[in-house]
Amino acid sequence: SVGDKELRRAKTQLQSMLLMNLEARPVVFEDVARQVLATGERKKPEYFMNAIENVTSKDIERIAERMLRSQPSIAARGDVNKLPELTDVQAALLDKDGKLSSRGRLSLFR
Repeated sequence: SVGDKELRRAKTQLQSMLLMNLEARPVVFEDVARQVLATGERKKPEYFMNAIENVTSKDIERIAERMLRSQPSIAARGDVNKLPELTDVQAALLDKDGKLSSRGRLSLFR
């Protein structure tokens, strides 16, 4: 479960990042363009600040459960011959250290 203190810290960090990113004019222009292209409108930062504030620990747990029930996805670029098999990645996700058995030193959680 997600503790109140941890949730508060995460919300504060995310809200701070949102506001700090919007201090740069090019980022604001990119944000406006992305929102308008994706939704047809622009929502002000206050909308997102409130949305972040309204997240509950139950929301986090619900999303985490949904994500953990689904199969992992792998995206790669470069030499994919060295890419671990999906079954190895799944096993590593279940391993407490994230070790990929077929790759020795490689770990998912560096």
